[in-house]
Amino acid sequence: MILLLVQMCLSIMLAPSVMANVQNQKNAGDAKFQVGQKWSYHNRPGEEQSYFIVVKIDNDLKLGKIIHIAVRGLKMKNPRSPDGFSNDVNHMPFAEEAIEKSAVKLLKEKVELPGFEEGYRIWREAFDGGRAGIYTITVAEAVTAMESILNGKTMATPE
Repeated sequence: MILLLVQMCLSIMLAPSVMANVQNQKNAGDAKFQVGQKWSYHNRPGEEQSYFIVVKIDNDLKLGKIIHIAVRGLKMKNPRSPDGFSNDVNHMPFAEEAIEKSAVKLLKEKVELPGFEEGYRIWREAFDGGRAGIYTITVAEAVTAMESILNGKTMATPE
């Protein structure tokens, strides 16, 4: 489980930018979360200006809606970064329930999407091969988990 999380985090961080049939839900109609929305969320201390952008929505027969987001305004320690920090993550896949728990306020209905495609492609290939999953924890918890892994720390992850 930890190895899988490490591989997923590294592929997401190296690309700045689940096994059933997945359909793109760019215009999901009356759904709360829509592609292009900018949301505030329950963030980590010191990252009060951080927000996420919904970049893609997939429907999975087993897992339900998968909300793919980009996160901005982070202060995540990252020894691979020239200044030692990462401010942005371009792709993180979440269960809809985790996004529901995280989201605070819709800040803007439509913003320009960041370059998430490479991170999504890497995740999608791993997901289709049974080597990646989705986050079921909050956005703040996922950022903390990613930061720990980037810094060589291991931590227990919820199942």
